[in-house]
Amino acid sequence: MRVTLMGTGDAVGVPAPLCDCEYCAASERRRRPAALVEAGGRTLVLDIGPDIASQLHEMAVYDVDAFFATHAHFDNYWGINELNQAAMDTHVRNEADFDHSTFGKEVTVYGSRPVRTFTEDTFPHILDHVEYVPIEPDEEVGTDEFAVRAFDLDHGTNAFPTQGYAVSAGGSTVVYAPDVDSVDAVPDFCTGADLLFFDGSVLGAEFHGDADDLRAGARRFDADRVVATNVSEHMLERHTDDLDGRSEFEVWSDFDQVAL
Repeated sequence: MRVTLMGTGDAVGVPAPLCDCEYCAASERRRRPAALVEAGGRTLVLDIGPDIASQLHEMAVYDVDAFFATHAHFDNYWGINELNQAAMDTHVRNEADFDHSTFGKEVTVYGSRPVRTFTEDTFPHILDHVEYVPIEPDEEVGTDEFAVRAFDLDHGTNAFPTQGYAVSAGGSTVVYAPDVDSVDAVPDFCTGADLLFFDGSVLGAEFHGDADDLRAGARRFDADRVVATNVSEHMLERHTDDLDGRSEFEVWSDFDQVAL
């Protein structure tokens, strides 16, 4: 299994919009959260943020077996509009003689029922082109190559219920939990993973929950490696070199990857 963190940034990304602070000026770009998982010829994507088109092009990925939505916040889900463009049979702005061969892709998204309801209310036209399959907490979907199991995350908001995902393939497991306010308990199938992607508040800037509490929560997963998501030099007011290596929580750049 090969895992690529295609986006390491927070909701606004780095550099932040219209910001000329020293941290934004000195930092590499950080796109909104997304992870690519590949195994046995299958490809999965976790999170569908507004940078999803450029992220997939950067990776030269043109076919995805399934996308998994964590919740309906802008930085994690609104790239569904980009997927809708690929799923349409024809593009509304092009003339009849345009080559439509890149359109009409089969796009399947798994996610919670609240995200499905949000889509129906906010982007109902998307469901004409994109197949959205509800998946409940603790429910598992998969193929011969993959098993993906959903679990509840406390993201501190009733308006946007959040799910994480544990992806297993070839005897390895990666757990994806990018937005967390607190961790009271960890499902058994999430413990002892090879790799955990976890909320960047553990680095010190309290985007979500208390940093010390989240560090303790991350440790409850008992993962071999923990990589921070939602990283922002802008919000932390620290330079990149000052982030990496300060704790057991790794800081990656966009498109860093690992083979498990």
